[in-house]
Amino acid sequence: MKKYRLFLMTLGIVAAIFLGTVSAVFAAGETFQVISVNTVGCDSGNFGMTVERANLDGGTYYVNTVVTVGDFIYMNELASISINGLSGWNIFDNFSYGPVPNPGTYPIPAGQEMRLDFRLERPIGTVLYEWALIVDGCDTGNILFNGPINTGECALNIPSGSVVGEAPAGAQAYYAPGQIASGVVLNPGTYIVIGQDESETYYKVVLACQTLWVRKDTMQPSFQAPQNGAPLPTRIVS
Repeated sequence: MKKYRLFLMTLGIVAAIFLGTVSAVFAAGETFQVISVNTVGCDSGNFGMTVERANLDGGTYYVNTVVTVGDFIYMNELASISINGLSGWNIFDNFSYGPVPNPGTYPIPAGQEMRLDFRLERPIGTVLYEWALIVDGCDTGNILFNGPINTGECALNIPSGSVVGEAPAGAQAYYAPGQIASGVVLNPGTYIVIGQDESETYYKVVLACQTLWVRKDTMQPSFQAPQNGAPLPTRIVS
């Protein structure tokens, strides 16, 4: 699986993988990140992802996974991990971290925005790292946000008329049209497309609460529901 590295000290940005997505390598510290959405579905165990654990020291860490749709929580799991690397991670009807006042009943409602929060803790209750994945629904899995959580919610303004498109083979990223982002490669998957540049050569896309550019010939309409092949925006953006 392709991965990319972002040098935060130089770029001053926070980034991560997806909407079928990407991983970010940070300078130091333990991390737990979602790399991709692999399977969709709304029953317990259906929705599956690949995650990456990095910089663990071999001791026991704990991951609190919380799944929220609307006003209800569908998962509040406590899981222990100790090994670095890639692994599968699924949504289950599991409340081993503790009861919640507003538990949801499976199946999770389809067609509603779903948020997954991952908190890496040691000891339990002391959060070392936080990551969030937001998808448009448990039944579709199109990624709306996938990245680290530091100081609250993503405040990026995504303009109306943006469309979810697909990079079927991944895509080289650019900081600006023609300005290649060395070492930054989008994994195959879906990404929000805001518009194109004046030369009509590049698309501006959303990646982990920031915008980057990719060549238009690496993108195509997404034929997953609810996009169903909706054309990508042709408006000129900067």
